[in-house]
Amino acid sequence: MRKIVKFLGLLLFPVFVIAQNPNIEPPEGMIFIPEGDFEMGIPDDSIAALAELGKKVPHMNISHAESWFGDERTNHLVKIAPFFLDKYEVTNEQFQKFVQETDYKAEGDWQTYATTERMLHPVVCVTWNDATAFAAWAGKRLPTEVEWEYAAKGGKNLKWFSWGEKPDNKKAQWRHQGESFWDGLMRLVFGRDINTVPVGSFVPNGYGLYDMIGNVREWCSDSYAPYPGLQESDWKHTKYRPFADSAAIKKLRISRGGHWDSPNPVFIRLTRRQHFETSYFSYHQGFRCARSIP
Repeated sequence: MRKIVKFLGLLLFPVFVIAQNPNIEPPEGMIFIPEGDFEMGIPDDSIAALAELGKKVPHMNISHAESWFGDERTNHLVKIAPFFLDKYEVTNEQFQKFVQETDYKAEGDWQTYATTERMLHPVVCVTWNDATAFAAWAGKRLPTEVEWEYAAKGGKNLKWFSWGEKPDNKKAQWRHQGESFWDGLMRLVFGRDINTVPVGSFVPNGYGLYDMIGNVREWCSDSYAPYPGLQESDWKHTKYRPFADSAAIKKLRISRGGHWDSPNPVFIRLTRRQHFETSYFSYHQGFRCARSIP
């Protein structure tokens, strides 16, 4: 019996060491994220504060703040097992290597923006399916939404941003110049540059992760769904109701982190949830990969 116990102890010891040792050597280009727990989402009393933060957004006010932040309720305690997460967003160079080595036929128009001078920029115009295929090729996976938010907070009790509670245009790539929605739309219609920056251009968060906010939105593995404890009567969104049993809802996947063209700090907050179909792609959308610890 003692031999069996000793054998099991040896078998489980590496897992225990990984779980307890935040200094473990991660795979190349990845960061060890330790186990822990955190309050995911936002409490009801923060709705007004968020609306105030975003008051410069045209037509935004507290009277319809529920439609902006409703799917971030209710805040709930989540426990996290340790895992690895990419230090940087996946670059054009990395995605190009994947395509060349596998002859993968991407759904998104990623190659349009993968010019020579942009090889170290995050890849954009990749669908959820494209991101999932890359992750599998790399021996990784997409992070869950829970893992993403936990990692984005960098081991700190942060509410809005990965660096603190105040917007800072020197900490992330986002459209902070105050351009209105209509000005941005006109630039879009008449042509605009893709204003991403090379990955790692800003300071990392507490875990050493770069660009968790801004630059590009990042795909998560999860389907879009309400948080635990949210009642259907409290749901205020009109376009997508996660309580509805429909094929369209089941096709939606979570995207996190805001992007280079986000016009207001409220759109790059840590808790913001966006959702798109698996075939969706845009020049705002990229991803990074995670890896489970055996």
